[in-house]
Amino acid sequence: MVPVRYTGVANPHEAFAGLKPFRETLIRMQGTVRPFGPDYLILEAVKKALETAAYHFTREPDFFSLKPQQSDYRAPPSNTGP
Repeated sequence: MVPVRYTGVANPHEAFAGLKPFRETLIRMQGTVRPFGPDYLILEAVKKALETAAYHFTREPDFFSLKPQQSDYRAPPSNTGP
């Protein structure tokens, strides 16, 4: 597969990280309207579009999901001997 370069978004991770508060606001707004009603569904469409754009640019399918803290474990060095 050929690597794809985007000239319009220099740092997509940083760009979409800045949109996390917007996504959280959409989720809060969904909580104030009738579940699965027209208002809820249009907010869901906006949220899905944001998630799809984040995936397109970052190639991380769950970019906006909570991620557990990663450990600092590194594989032990190979034992090459003296």
